[in-house]
Amino acid sequence: MRILACADLHGVSERIECVRDLIAETSPEVVLLAGDLAGYDEEGAALDALRSPVPVLGVGGNMDGPGLVAELLRRGWLLDDEPRAVGGFTFGGPAVRGPCDVLVSHFPPKGTLDATPSGDHLGSIRVRELMRTLGPRVLVCGHVHESPGVERAGSTLVANCSMGAGRARGALILLTGDDATAELL
Repeated sequence: MRILACADLHGVSERIECVRDLIAETSPEVVLLAGDLAGYDEEGAALDALRSPVPVLGVGGNMDGPGLVAELLRRGWLLDDEPRAVGGFTFGGPAVRGPCDVLVSHFPPKGTLDATPSGDHLGSIRVRELMRTLGPRVLVCGHVHESPGVERAGSTLVANCSMGAGRARGALILLTGDDATAELL
């Protein structure tokens, strides 16, 4: 399965256009949005611009208001407490109550792809523990704009696909029955 993952669009029109272009270029089977998608009062417009010919799944970020999360839910895009199956793989959000192949969280796990230039680690202990407990094959995150990248944390491939600092345009993840790889775009 080809997965396009992006985070930290913040309603910036160039980033939204970039996601649309990447959908055309990479031909993903699913698009994952790992939070901070819109600016305040722009929730519907940002999500309208992100419509895709393939399934879109996502979570809200710390800068997304309740209106955006409600709109994700209304469109059927929100990953919440039940794993969602697409193309033979399961996807879950930070409230998921069971195992999934791909966990999507706005926040990275504490200690992995979460460092700022000052050396502070802004990742989440809760996400790190959820990752350890559920053992997803892939964790998709954003939030720390300065730390986009792909790194293994135990058996989980972590992809911080933040577009926030202009260092990456997202990530392309390839998931097969026995392997997971990712590259920043």
